[in-house]
Amino acid sequence: MEKPPIRIFDETFISSKIQLEKLYQQDRPAILFVKKGHGKISIQINDIELNPNSVVLSESRFFFEIHSLSDDFEGRVIAYTQDYIEKLGLKLNKLKVFKHFKSHINQTAHLPDAEFKVLWSYLDLLAQILDNKTSSMYNDDVLEHLFTAFIYSVSGSLLMQEELDSNSMTRQEEITFEFIKNVFENFKDEKVLQFYTDKQQLTIRHLSSVVKSVTQKTANQIISEFVLNETKILLSTSKEPVYEIATVLKFSDPYSFSHFFKKHEGMSPMQYRTQSD
Repeated sequence: MEKPPIRIFDETFISSKIQLEKLYQQDRPAILFVKKGHGKISIQINDIELNPNSVVLSESRFFFEIHSLSDDFEGRVIAYTQDYIEKLGLKLNKLKVFKHFKSHINQTAHLPDAEFKVLWSYLDLLAQILDNKTSSMYNDDVLEHLFTAFIYSVSGSLLMQEELDSNSMTRQEEITFEFIKNVFENFKDEKVLQFYTDKQQLTIRHLSSVVKSVTQKTANQIISEFVLNETKILLSTSKEPVYEIATVLKFSDPYSFSHFFKKHEGMSPMQYRTQSD
């Protein structure tokens, strides 16, 4: 059965379906809203602290991991398909806030109470419609218009917060964001740092220094993290032989792949697969 274009998950679903300290990969864009409590998560290479009124945006194909959630945690995730966005004519890539928000490394937004309550009320209404708690022949139309209003309200709130916080990107952040975007798009084929410095017309020394200052990680470490995350997902969610996974990830041979994985994880790919079963 085809999944609905919009899905909303609450803290009960999150705690019952998602294991702590286990890597997952999203199949659609999503926005997390934290109403109460605290937590720690990772998205891609970023470690994020969750607090009341936190808003976190994440893209399709992004890796995420939940490290901890407090007992009083209350939050919701709204996930939507790209097809639905295109159907509604929402050009999210052209909304300044989404590009800006995604570009900040190790940051999330914390909204004022009044603005957060407005967005939470939108989520309440959307959830009721999706759960068929409202009976109307116009439910689909109401859902489309409400979701559109919701997305633009999120954008407006984040843009306003950006202006209040004066969070314009520095040149170092721009370089780092571009590097991470390039890695995300090319890591399966390109694992050598020279490829990424050539794309940005920078020296290896300069790019390495900038990335380290912004993320506290080396550029090579970031490339390796993307490869490792993809490897872990493939090992834990597929039955493909290790040599085929090595081919998908464009390693020269299974030995090089196994050596790379063991160097970073302290165990072989097969040991990891057995452990994650």
